[in-house]
Amino acid sequence: MPTPAPDAIALAAPPFQLRPFAAGDLALYAGLFTDDEVMRAVGPTFTPDRAARAAAASLRHQGDAEGRFRHWVIEHPEGTAGLLGLALRGKGWRDGEAELGVLLWPAWQGRGAATAAITAVRPWAFDIAGLGGLTCHHAEAHTGAAALMQRVGFTRCPPRSGAPLPVGWECRSSAAVRPLG
Repeated sequence: MPTPAPDAIALAAPPFQLRPFAAGDLALYAGLFTDDEVMRAVGPTFTPDRAARAAAASLRHQGDAEGRFRHWVIEHPEGTAGLLGLALRGKGWRDGEAELGVLLWPAWQGRGAATAAITAVRPWAFDIAGLGGLTCHHAEAHTGAAALMQRVGFTRCPPRSGAPLPVGWECRSSAAVRPLG
């Protein structure tokens, strides 16, 4: 059974709201991935052309029930904080694994947006999408990300093979019986 398309599922994360990524969000996606401050601990900043292509590809996957990416816009009554994304690893969502990532505008970093967003998406990932696990990777010096992952219940693990960043974290559903990676 294919994963239900998350474009029909908004997630509450008080005081934040996660709404499905849509065509009107392409500039937001591109803006985050081309911002040096946002990307400083994530990886190389994208060129505008690469960011536009990645945003368009993510939107195509978002609309496909079997697409490999799911993204949500993290909103607050004061404005848009950023994006949360899941990238499927393996063949399918049901019992599969996905890499989780959050990109926040600098003004929203350290204000609880990532904690609220990850806490809200985890039940969707396990209970609706049927994933067996979530992983997250970050740079060694990104102590804020390490504290965040601990706060939201992830466990430190070796980085998965081929991960571009050296520090690995995982969170498994209670039904998952095999290690991630």
